[in-house]
Amino acid sequence: MKVSIDSDNQGYITGYQQAFWDGEQWQAPFDTTNAVDLARIEVDKIVLGASKLVDGAIVVDRAKLAEMEEADKPQPSAEEQVALLQTKIDTQQQAFTELSNLVFTVADQDKLAAALGL
Repeated sequence: MKVSIDSDNQGYITGYQQAFWDGEQWQAPFDTTNAVDLARIEVDKIVLGASKLVDGAIVVDRAKLAEMEEADKPQPSAEEQVALLQTKIDTQQQAFTELSNLVFTVADQDKLAAALGL
């Protein structure tokens, strides 16, 4: 069938139009000047943004597909991100307070000597 393919500057297919069978003959409701002939099985392989036309066949870039799938995963909401950051800040604040208390304790030589058993 005739397929008109649009691609980005890296050759990844970003869109396509295909001819269709109207019961009597193939119809191509688009300019077929730059269209290519592809079998249905090849057209079915197209993954927009992750496939290319190479030597008359559709080739899916598995790394690009995985990258796209990762990007499509749900991201935490702004509220969830703020809560996570607040938890980190609270933990750091607690650690800072404990460290400060230790420094002040060590600054007192008598307490240091007692802590060291001297």
